Amino acid sequence: MNLKDIVKRIKSNEDFADLKSASFGDFLNGNIFLKNFFRKQYPLFIFISILTFLYIGNRYAYERQLDKYFEKTTQLQDLKYESLCVSSELMKLGRESYIRNLLKNSQLQESTTPVIILEQKK
Repeated sequence: MNLKDIVKRIKSNEDFADLKSASFGDFLNGNIFLKNFFRKQYPLFIFISILTFLYIGNRYAYERQLDKYFEKTTQLQDLKYESLCVSSELMKLGRESYIRNLLKNSQLQESTTPVIILEQKK
């Protein structure tokens, strides 16, 4: 079956002839949707409408998930920077020179006796 045969079958169809007789006024006031051609297509229109709503809903859900992803990514980056700052501050506080300065400013003194290391015999 070629294209010419398909066009010929469509033009000879009663529903299409009914649609051809519709005027511009029928189109404007919506009576064109009462023609047999459109009545037979109602299930298709309903199906397309349902798919459209599902597509739009899926799009909104995707955008919400994308927003959550970017929010979590930003939070993770902030936490990494905070962790870096805390570890840097901890290294600063643990330095021997910093501890010596603290001891000079307080009433405590650094021990003058060396540390004794006990070793266990094997």
